[in-house]
Amino acid sequence: MRSIKDRVLPSRPQCNEDAPDAAELDNDVISLLEENARLRALVTQLSDLVLRQVVDQK
Repeated sequence: MRSIKDRVLPSRPQCNEDAPDAAELDNDVISLLEENARLRALVTQLSDLVLRQVVDQK
């Protein structure tokens, strides 16, 4: 299985001076993973609320 870094970083070096370096990409990936975890937790909370509402209506 490929790591997240392998999936994010290009397979060939790019000659773009404006391209972020590996450390910046690592920070961006970490930020995205943290945000993803927060969003998943919110989805779980919302799903629980919806299920409780459905059960309470019966």
